[in-house]
Amino acid sequence: MSRATRLIRRLDKVLNRHDSFGDNPDGFVEAVFDELDGELKAVQQKSKPEHWAEIYVERDRSRIKQAVLNRVMERGSATAEEG
Repeated sequence: MSRATRLIRRLDKVLNRHDSFGDNPDGFVEAVFDELDGELKAVQQKSKPEHWAEIYVERDRSRIKQAVLNRVMERGSATAEEG
């Protein structure tokens, strides 16, 4: 397992500990980032291009997921207003 994969899996574990992020999910960013310190240092020590490529792909995947979920929520909201 690559160091980037370990960082991404650790991030998922940290996020999965929360059932909700309330009205301010951005308020969790620093605390979550701080919990990834060891994994981040490991990625930085090796600093292989393929590690960073894996992180970029995961970031893009997250952006796409967010955009899709936003559309789902918009449609759900529109359906609720019609009903």
